[in-house]
Amino acid sequence: MTVIVESKKLKVTQALRAFIEAQAEKLLKLEKRVTHIRVYLETIAKKSNDPGANSVTFHVSIPGKDLVVKKTAVDMYEAVVDATSGAMRQLRKHYERRRTLKRASHHRVAEEL
Repeated sequence: MTVIVESKKLKVTQALRAFIEAQAEKLLKLEKRVTHIRVYLETIAKKSNDPGANSVTFHVSIPGKDLVVKKTAVDMYEAVVDATSGAMRQLRKHYERRRTLKRASHHRVAEEL
């Protein structure tokens, strides 16, 4: 799994990059088939306390599907945590849906026999 961190009008520090990679590892624990994660960071210099001041977009690639999660927050670290939890929810939903379809198809094959 590769983690690519890109930013717009923001210098990505080593601490922020390490934090994003640690959050991305959580996604790998949930779904082993994640091929790569692309993270876009954007900050808007309107106001420092604006809830939409920092934006994080996660693009998670798994075979057959790409998940996109976009979150905004006052703090960049908080936005990264929110985006990670949103991506985890979507991955879990995708995993459960795939598992349910596999069970249903297995059940249909057993009934035909």
